[in-house]
Amino acid sequence: MKLPTVAELSPRQQTGAWRRGVQRLPWTDETAIRAHCTSCGDCRDACPEAILFEGPAGTPMLDFRSGSCTFCQACVEACSEPVFFDTAQKPWNLIAVPGESCLLMSGVSCRSCTGFCDHEALKFDLRVKPVGAIIVNSESCTGCGACISVCPSDAISMSSVVEERLMT
Repeated sequence: MKLPTVAELSPRQQTGAWRRGVQRLPWTDETAIRAHCTSCGDCRDACPEAILFEGPAGTPMLDFRSGSCTFCQACVEACSEPVFFDTAQKPWNLIAVPGESCLLMSGVSCRSCTGFCDHEALKFDLRVKPVGAIIVNSESCTGCGACISVCPSDAISMSSVVEERLMT
C-alpha cells in the first residue's frame, strides 16, 4: 500500500506528520537531495520497512508514523545518484524527545516507547513523581523512530542532538 504524499494529507494530518518525525532519509541532507535526487522512487521501492513516501517535488521522505528505520541501507544501494554520504558514519544526529503530551505528564502510567526501544535509549524513571518519566540517553538513541509509531499520545518527536543538548 502506497502512503499518501504530505500534500495529499489534510492540513491537520500534515502538521502532525511533520511534528512526529517526517524527515529526510539517513546518510543525506536537504542540500544533497535538492542537488542530486531525480525523484525516481528507487529508494522508496527498495525500503523493506515501507516507511518512505513521496515528499516535496517527488523527493523521498521518511515517515516514522509507519514504523522504524533499521538502517539496512537498501535506500542507499538502490540510489544511482550521489545523494547519500558515507554509510560508515552515523546516519544522522537525531534522538527521540518525549513531549508534553506524554501520558506520564498527565499522571497516566505508560511505557509503550521503552518496550520498543531496541537500544535501551529510553528508560523509565520511577523517581519522577507521580508516575515516573521517560529519560532519553542521547548516547544510545540512534533516532530509529521505533518509539514514535507506538506512542499512544503522539508525544515523541525527533530532534537533533545539538538542539536537544541546548534544551537541557
